[in-house]
Amino acid sequence: MTEQSLEISLVDLPRHIGARKETILQWNVPDDLGTPVMSVPTGTVLTIEAEITSVDNGVLLRAYTDVILHGECVRCLDPVEREHRVEIAEMFFEHLPPDASDKETDENYVYLIGSHDTLGIEPLLRDAIVTLVEDRPLCSPDCLGLCSDCGEKWENLPPDHEHVVIDSRFAALAELLHGNESADA
Repeated sequence: MTEQSLEISLVDLPRHIGARKETILQWNVPDDLGTPVMSVPTGTVLTIEAEITSVDNGVLLRAYTDVILHGECVRCLDPVEREHRVEIAEMFFEHLPPDASDKETDENYVYLIGSHDTLGIEPLLRDAIVTLVEDRPLCSPDCLGLCSDCGEKWENLPPDHEHVVIDSRFAALAELLHGNESADA
């Protein structure tokens, strides 16, 4: 296992159908793997296991890795971690398949083997990880969040917790009401 870019060389893979190659890559995660809500921490080292199989007019790539996404609960701001197994399976072609329409010739639809006989797998891995990101992560489905007045977690507050706020326009009336109560006593 050596640290390298997310390119796999096919130089040592025989090109007869069914030939296989297995490799393990180490990737230092850059600072932009995820979204502002959840991401993989910068500098995390992902171990990627890859299997490449020769097929007619290209190769089949299967890659696997485990990733931990870090974020923050949208209700109570506690840290949230989600562990996922990422699996990629994609065909890389030597040339565009003869039955590919003009719409599919865009590199977003068909992956080609690189000019130096390599497979660039970073875009595939990024796409697979970003689809796992939650847009509104929660620490638990029943998270109560924070009190909007004091900012404490509702689960740590007593059941009778409240903040009484008197509108300043009615403060004089409240004083009169309290004055009458003491006069009646």
